[in-house]
Amino acid sequence: MPTLAAEAHPETRPLAVDLASLPRIQGITISPDGQHIAYVVKETRLDPDARPSESDTSGGWKSEAQLWVVGRAGGAPRQLTRAEKPVGNPKWLPDSRAIAFVRANGNGRKIHILPLDGGEAEVLDVGELEFEDYEFAPDGRSIAFTATPPRTAAEKEATWRSGGVVDEGSRFRSSQLWVLERGGKTPRRVTPGQENVFAFRWSPDGRKFVVLTSPSAEPHDASMRHSARILSAVDGAVLRDLTREPRPHGFVAWSPDGRHVAVQSGKNTLSMLNALHVYEVDSGRSWDVADKLDATIASFAWSGDSRNLTLVVAERTGTKLVRVPAAGGSATQLGRTPRLLGPIGTTDRSGRWAATFSSSSTDLGAPTLVDLQTGALQVVASQSNRIAGWTIAKTEVVRWKNADGLEIEGLLTVSPHAGTGPAPLLVAPHGGPDDVSQDGFNPFVQYMAARGYSVLRPNYRGSFGYGQAFYAANRGRLGEVELADIESGVDSLIAAGRVDPQRLYYGGWSWGGYVTAWTIGHTRRYRAAMVGAGVVDVVAQYAGSDINHGDAAQWEFRGDPWKQPEEFADSNPLRWLSKVATPTLIAHGDEDSRVPPINGMLLYRALTDIGCEVRFHRYPREPHGFGEPAHQVHLWTTWAAWYAAH
Repeated sequence: MPTLAAEAHPETRPLAVDLASLPRIQGITISPDGQHIAYVVKETRLDPDARPSESDTSGGWKSEAQLWVVGRAGGAPRQLTRAEKPVGNPKWLPDSRAIAFVRANGNGRKIHILPLDGGEAEVLDVGELEFEDYEFAPDGRSIAFTATPPRTAAEKEATWRSGGVVDEGSRFRSSQLWVLERGGKTPRRVTPGQENVFAFRWSPDGRKFVVLTSPSAEPHDASMRHSARILSAVDGAVLRDLTREPRPHGFVAWSPDGRHVAVQSGKNTLSMLNALHVYEVDSGRSWDVADKLDATIASFAWSGDSRNLTLVVAERTGTKLVRVPAAGGSATQLGRTPRLLGPIGTTDRSGRWAATFSSSSTDLGAPTLVDLQTGALQVVASQSNRIAGWTIAKTEVVRWKNADGLEIEGLLTVSPHAGTGPAPLLVAPHGGPDDVSQDGFNPFVQYMAARGYSVLRPNYRGSFGYGQAFYAANRGRLGEVELADIESGVDSLIAAGRVDPQRLYYGGWSWGGYVTAWTIGHTRRYRAAMVGAGVVDVVAQYAGSDINHGDAAQWEFRGDPWKQPEEFADSNPLRWLSKVATPTLIAHGDEDSRVPPINGMLLYRALTDIGCEVRFHRYPREPHGFGEPAHQVHLWTTWAAWYAAH
């Protein structure tokens, strides 16, 4: 691999180890009385004293996850847990005097209830059940949770006698809903059916559940084919079916008065959630309160008086808050938020305050209080000290016209080392393709900017946040649409004198990897490329991916490869690989079920056969998104070095 004699600038922070060491804030939740916000901080640290060992796969990294709490007005956060075993999924008890969390304890995970004022934790043991999510009853006396039923003795023996043969059609076991009385020993099964229960909420009076189910736990069904219904909390009897046909759903929530249920869903989309139906529990009558918004709804919350809902909406590269009457009618814009908001996870009992995660392009994400009446935000546990000493690059929104005259926009992060002349450019398309690049803190972009690259993140047609028509515009035109929209943006930056046409680079992950593979098959103007967990053969992807078949293919390709092979052939990067001359780095996780690693091997084999410079790194144990810090550091340093060498 060729190397440059010298860097054009000194390397500045962040380094790859800085990125891997950043905290991950999870499970942000506000107490019912609105006085405290709890959250989990997961941290990883490189142990300087660690030495190689054949039995150790950590690469010298250690991690922990601890529970923290901070007052609504801010102040110094307080650490509640300190044990070595990590905690997760915190939930407040209804009286706000204690908080529960999940921790592995002996055999399996258990729920621990810790008094806020201190004392010993109460441990709830659900026996051999491996629970997934949980929620306390409104009176706090019992807990509902989802878990797959344990295998029977006959099932275990059959598996043993077959030597572990797997029946692909039945290997995913459906989760059911259970209830355990606090102090009890045996959970009571609520749902007796075969459907998979993946989300639920107690009714305010504790007598009913609203549940979201899928026909099975097969990943495609579990991600695409959802139904909503109301069940009796006593025996699981179906009291009312809310939805008529399976389709993707998001959040679901009871109104505080218990008379209505709001369900987030998609309308004329695959995964863009642009509808919010309110259902009258007694009659089943429903209406879409977001019908006139043409919005990508990230999450929502009820007001305390049950008369309004506040929506977090993804709008272009940012977010905004919108209030809509629960009975339907005109929306009130609370305005675009100054920071990028995550989903509203919980609200207090009054419906006034919500807790979430927020960030800006120059400030690390942190727990944030949202005033749902005014839209005001307050960061209550800043993480800014974690990026002290970094050279932070600024990001701006850029817009251009594609060949059809349609305005496209993206985010341009300008390298602090760019100076006043044209800079090297890294084009980094988002994944999905059902996603959007937004103006929050992006550690990888800051890492590349610190290495001297300005970074363009284009929101091509198919992205969220630009309305239903823009989102649907890439159907049956995958590859073609992304190439046209992105390349016109690069041309625009070159014409404006902002980037150097002789120093262009490309790289992306997942569908961003697909776009990279497609692009290097159609143009040779990029010096080097990186295809990370990218789709390279859309037919292999259809057959091997956990979710990219069935409804997903009907939306994206308007068919399936057995009946409409031409639709797949037209959008398949594989057919263009003989034209690739761009030096290409490939990275893929060995345990990736979303984009199977055969895609990486196909690209590697093709480029090897045609004599194109290529390198392929396979990462053991990694799924679609890498989690091991040693792998993350290797990936980021190798990625940057690949560009620097070309």
